[in-house]
Amino acid sequence: MAVNNDGHLLDDSSNVAVDFVWGPLPVQPNDERAASVSQIGGSTDDYAWSATTKVASGRLDPVLDNHSAVEAGWAAYPSYFPAAGNYIVTAASGNGTTVSYTSQNNLAVGDSVNITGLSAGAYNLSSATVATANKLGFTVTNSANAGAITGQSYGKVELVSAAGSGDGSGIGYIVVPDVQRLTTASAIDALKDAGYEAGNITTASTFTPVISAITLTSNVASVTATGHGYAVGDVVVIAGLTNGGGNASADADLNGTYTITVVPDANNFRFAKTHGNITTHSGLSGNTAKVAAYNGKIYSQSTAPATAAVSTSATITITPYYAS
Repeated sequence: MAVNNDGHLLDDSSNVAVDFVWGPLPVQPNDERAASVSQIGGSTDDYAWSATTKVASGRLDPVLDNHSAVEAGWAAYPSYFPAAGNYIVTAASGNGTTVSYTSQNNLAVGDSVNITGLSAGAYNLSSATVATANKLGFTVTNSANAGAITGQSYGKVELVSAAGSGDGSGIGYIVVPDVQRLTTASAIDALKDAGYEAGNITTASTFTPVISAITLTSNVASVTATGHGYAVGDVVVIAGLTNGGGNASADADLNGTYTITVVPDANNFRFAKTHGNITTHSGLSGNTAKVAAYNGKIYSQSTAPATAAVSTSATITITPYYAS
């Protein structure tokens, strides 16, 4: 290999050969010290620095788990001025007059705090005043007494004054996953993994789209079923259409299994059907449409997927399709 003027080996691109390189710097915490970084200068290459302008330090992204971990892990690190109080709570207990929390923290007596995300809801308090505090825990005066809870993964204590996302409020918060079309059991598991407490996940009554109108023109059936939730390519089952009675034009031949070809909106879908035309009619009742592959799987969720900064004490409702 060639060498440069200093005797260092060069690689094939004539760069100094190295055995290894350091990886990227680890993510840094929310250090609230401002930098003094104004530049002054005159002619070319004549530059200096003067402490005349303050530039706020960068902020962590509360949506990212590793940023939340950094915020918690760097608290109380030497020479680090942490963002306002925001700490993990791992255990709690009450005796009817005082609630004690296990938490590595920098809280002080008199601080006003919000406690969230604990499995015993009685210990999730708002604007509680810290009565005593040390580096490993703190207490508040409160009558809550739900016994001792340990092994808490999503408990958090935060100064009331630190409610903004810029102060690391991602700790103990949830980014809502998309559980639609998962089985109910898998959906609940995904919500727990994201941070929801089991008691805050509600399963609603099942949903089956009801046909309110139908038309067949030139071998294309157009069906109205409010909020059906289907997509192009889904195999839909039509059932309950009858001949005669008050809906003579509701041809029973339309009952069957079809592949959806068009979904113009959330309330309508179309499929191919070789049959004579059937004029538009409505007022149907007792007629259903469903996709067999979705039986028992989640139709909707009350909080939209990818919603960020949702508290672990929040509730969510999932609604499955009807399971035949």
